[in-house]
Amino acid sequence: MSAARHDTPAPDMGGLGQDWERLKNLRRDGRREDTTRDQEHGDPEPPAARRKTTPGRSRGGRRPPPAAADAVPTTIRFDPEESSEVDFFVLELRDDAGRRALDKAEVIRELLRLAREHEPTKKALLRRLR
Repeated sequence: MSAARHDTPAPDMGGLGQDWERLKNLRRDGRREDTTRDQEHGDPEPPAARRKTTPGRSRGGRRPPPAAADAVPTTIRFDPEESSEVDFFVLELRDDAGRRALDKAEVIRELLRLAREHEPTKKALLRRLR
């Protein structure tokens, strides 16, 4: 007989019993159980406070991007040549900032904030737009 005629036995999932039940409960309830896991490990800080980021020294004054559900999408159109230049500029900014990830949306959000908060930048933008 060849090996192809024998069914492969199912993998042993015995060690996943509790985790599997917890995953099923998470899907059913639609919520996370971070608080119980943190209490088991003795973490005194609630998970919501730990995940919440605010602008300041640790983020360089940047605000985190809005959640997808709260975001208002905006489209900016570039011609192909300018698009390549923008991509290279964003990569250069990422390297200069020492960041692992930086996207065009974050760069544009920060540029607009800079123009709103920094009067010389706003004046330079107005000169360009006129």
